[in-house]
Amino acid sequence: MPVLSGLAFQTADGRELTGSALQGRFVLLNVWATWCPPCVKEMPSLDRLQAMKGDSSFEVVALSIDRQGLEVVAPFFRRTDLTNLAIYLDREARSMSALRITGLPTTVLIDPTGREVARWPGAREWDQPSTMKEIDEHIAKAGKTTL
Repeated sequence: MPVLSGLAFQTADGRELTGSALQGRFVLLNVWATWCPPCVKEMPSLDRLQAMKGDSSFEVVALSIDRQGLEVVAPFFRRTDLTNLAIYLDREARSMSALRITGLPTTVLIDPTGREVARWPGAREWDQPSTMKEIDEHIAKAGKTTL
């Protein structure tokens, strides 16, 4: 069962997207909020990971569940100098139940068919070599089953 099927969110320019918009590549989906200290702490490393690995086959998607949406997320991105991540908004926090998330931050690695292949509750330093190796191993293993 694809985990992306229950997702609905917006881009910074107000476009409505569903989870199917993320299919076709590996997605490291991070659910976060500006009011969550561990989330705030890990965002620069997610931005660096996107700069290093982001391409047509891999994207880091940081999905904010802030109720105020762009009003608080855009200034946070500017203040924190996040330039590689796109802004994605889920003001109703529907992703929490769609992905069965119980705490923030939670990051889910999703394969090109929309299936969850790994999950990391809590904050991490995403651009550390050991973490990147772990992501690559999950991608390699999942790639064998999805190709």
